Amino acid sequence: MIKKLLSIVLIATAMMVNAQSFTATYSFVSTTTVSGTTDPSTPPTATGLTFGSFSAVGTSTANQSTGRFSFNGWPLATLSGSTSAVTYTDMGGAIDLNKYYEVVLTPTLGYQVTLTSMDFTGRRTATAPRSFAVRGSVDSYSANLNASIAGTGTVITLAGTNEFWFSVDGNTSYFTGNTITFGSAYVNLINPINVRIYAWNAEQSGGNFTIDDVTFNGNASLATSIATLHFDLNSNFNIYPVPNNDGIVYIENKNAQELSSIDVVDVFGNVVLSSKNETASKIKLNLAEVSNGNYVVRINTVNGTTTKKLVIVK
Repeated sequence: MIKKLLSIVLIATAMMVNAQSFTATYSFVSTTTVSGTTDPSTPPTATGLTFGSFSAVGTSTANQSTGRFSFNGWPLATLSGSTSAVTYTDMGGAIDLNKYYEVVLTPTLGYQVTLTSMDFTGRRTATAPRSFAVRGSVDSYSANLNASIAGTGTVITLAGTNEFWFSVDGNTSYFTGNTITFGSAYVNLINPINVRIYAWNAEQSGGNFTIDDVTFNGNASLATSIATLHFDLNSNFNIYPVPNNDGIVYIENKNAQELSSIDVVDVFGNVVLSSKNETASKIKLNLAEVSNGNYVVRINTVNGTTTKKLVIVK
């Protein structure tokens, strides 16, 4: 009995020792008006997690400032021009799921990552979007993540369901204290995590919406039991040929395990091909129509998930 209790204590201690808390900030120090839609600044680093670069999708193609992430071309409000006197309801615009800022956070193989919160600064020019919200890939961007605002300021308030709202139209200063709490769906993740910031209700298409000092808080851990399972799974599969020059890829399923799904994921976290309920010892994937680039093949089994890297150069 004593030996059993000691074993449990040792395992729990190992898991706690392996846990690494992180606070990682994007400061956009290298952005300029010619730096394009991907932030050229060096991303933050943390043990057990790779931080990708922020990108602007569906907006203007030129960053509008230096030292911060700022673009225009956001969805317009129903009203146009100066709307300083109207309320949130009066604006009448809607989120466009094709226009956003995005970053991808990728757990290192063998690690599990928990995101606890994200803090960032918001700013707008006089005719820019007045509504913004944050969503994540865990629920396929279906709902706004839990939003809150530090302090008692009234320039940015909360509206709708977890939406940030510039309630004072003419104020174009920086406003800190915008906070996202990720919740239980973002605990112990082993697959890439996409986080998107959407903005809408712009008064004119040329209005710039800015983010700066985006900080992610959380922890990464290498739990002994999880790591062993992950690496055991990894050794049961082989993918070839890599690099690949014709888009025809084979997965060797050494133990002929039943696979719940196989997902091929691009660098932005988008699933470009998915196959379900595979049981063969040799599985063929046809990626002939997929663009050249780097991909992750995610193999999901009843015992866990493992990933393999794939490079397509046709």
